[in-house]
Amino acid sequence: MEQLIIGTAGHVDHGKTVLISALTGVDTDRLQEEKQRGISIDLGFAPFKLPSGRMAGVVDVPGHEKFIHNMLAGAAGLDLVMLVVDASEGVMPQTREHLDILQLLGIRNGIVVITKIDLVEEEWRELVEEEIRAELKGSFLEAAPIHSVSAISGQGIEALKKMIDLMTENLEPRSSSGPLRLPVDRSFVIAGFGTVVTGTLVQGSVRVGQKIAVVPPGLEARGRNIQVHDRDVEEARAGSRVALNLSGVEKDEIMRGSVVSNPGYYSQTSLLDAWVELLPGSPRRLKNLDPVHFFLGTVRTVARLLLLDRDELKPAESAPVQCRLEKPLVAERADPFVIRSYSPMTTIGGGMVLDPYPEKHRRFRRKIIDHLRELKQAPAEGGDAAFVRSKLEELMAADTARLMKETRLDQDKIRAILADFSARGQVEQIGSSYMPAATLQDFENKLLNELENYHRQYPLSPGISRARLRGYLPRAFGQREYDALLDRLQEKKKVTVKSDLVARYGFKAEPKGAEKKVLDALNEQYRSGMLQPPAAKAALEKAGADPGRRDEFFNYLQGSGSLVKVSEDLYFHRDAYRKAIELLRNHFAEHKTLTLAQFRDLAGTSRKYAQVLLEHFDQQKLTKRVEDHRVALKLDRI
Repeated sequence: MEQLIIGTAGHVDHGKTVLISALTGVDTDRLQEEKQRGISIDLGFAPFKLPSGRMAGVVDVPGHEKFIHNMLAGAAGLDLVMLVVDASEGVMPQTREHLDILQLLGIRNGIVVITKIDLVEEEWRELVEEEIRAELKGSFLEAAPIHSVSAISGQGIEALKKMIDLMTENLEPRSSSGPLRLPVDRSFVIAGFGTVVTGTLVQGSVRVGQKIAVVPPGLEARGRNIQVHDRDVEEARAGSRVALNLSGVEKDEIMRGSVVSNPGYYSQTSLLDAWVELLPGSPRRLKNLDPVHFFLGTVRTVARLLLLDRDELKPAESAPVQCRLEKPLVAERADPFVIRSYSPMTTIGGGMVLDPYPEKHRRFRRKIIDHLRELKQAPAEGGDAAFVRSKLEELMAADTARLMKETRLDQDKIRAILADFSARGQVEQIGSSYMPAATLQDFENKLLNELENYHRQYPLSPGISRARLRGYLPRAFGQREYDALLDRLQEKKKVTVKSDLVARYGFKAEPKGAEKKVLDALNEQYRSGMLQPPAAKAALEKAGADPGRRDEFFNYLQGSGSLVKVSEDLYFHRDAYRKAIELLRNHFAEHKTLTLAQFRDLAGTSRKYAQVLLEHFDQQKLTKRVEDHRVALKLDRI
């Protein structure tokens, strides 16, 4: 691993801070109060050069029960933990609570370190080791090595360094390919530099000068300077302890629990879908909507847990829940969290985030419960696939970039999941986007049905406008995907798309009886009117047409080529339109410019009609207006 994070855990005054000092040469108690009281109160940090030359960051956590919230902020994101037990005291209450917390947070690698062995006899140390083994049974540390040291005399310290080096040699590195995510555990100001934040970079990477977001409060800034292990670096990668000097934000705007990330990737949420479990030793049951203290990453808040499939949760049981948070936070799928009882405060359980941006649920909905069971599965067992599918169903259609933003999964994983869905026939591609096959089929059927209804209602219309047809689909369905859907239907010979109109494939408007008489009457009025055509409303009245079918009649005549529309309410017969263009050609054959008055006289029409025609020709790029006259543009192409 390029970087790794090692942490401590254990009861107060069991020698965690002194042990780190012996390993690294750094006293992690930085507060004056800590030095006066002789106990750790807040998180401490130290760089640790391993015997192999690799660097690690060490996080020292307080052991006192009053500062368990600080311990929780430091325990998130550890690659390896040292559970520290005082040889003279053995396993104590905070030893057990810290062990429970580590287990709930999903930490899987650790060493048990027995400290202060210079104060006890060997036989007593062996009894303590047996007690520890019994206590660890069934936990992730059940088979962990137990190493004995004296931080004061140095006994066992070098051997412990080698053991840590060996145990961390083959740990899987964190992903640097996903979006940047740095939960903030400290923020402060350095004179001459400005605001500095520190934290464990759990995902992605950050470079000097990079634009970043800080959520909350939702501000954008730039990384002015980056330090890893007290050294300036150009880039920090996942797994590093990072100090980041930010420009553009004030210290008071950032708090423990803020997240530094790429702009646009993370936002705050007040709802979380999750799977929660109570510890076997939990002193109480959890009832529906009971308030609990909720710890995720470096943030803490109060949450009410909506039990979705039961009225109460008993010790050692687990269940799907929706967490309603008192304070919004930034979360990610698969984030572990810990819950503590509201009063008195003690650790009672924890769980895993399934969906950080869910809809609000009602209880006892089988579809929701089954879906959350799917999301609970490990990635290899389909949990990530279920998450991608749920987001795709929610979005209706999305490309890989949108799915990356919505799920925060890396591109390769998303592509592999989509390929598997496609092979199973569960997802289809339209354009550059993907849609659930069932949703795509529903949309196709909806458009074809509405198109059929339109043709039945307006048999003379050559087709429905693209915009009107799109109105039958959800607003959230994107324009790009809609265009691709029409292309797909056209390729399947289900529809014909011509200019702005969509028609059923093979449809041809065929007027009958009275309709044909109306159309003939309209056509004759515009043909005889030539360059002084009637108004549309007057023409319809004279033809005895239903005013409600105005668009249908005029669209038919326009589509058949009998009429040319030059403005919203004005049409010309095709013969008149051709005559107007011929007049322009003849004029510009002998003259360079044309005025409105000249064209009016040439056409033998009124100023109103002459002006509308010339403005139409300007739009068609046949002419161009220059001050109070026109010049020819593309007349030779018609």
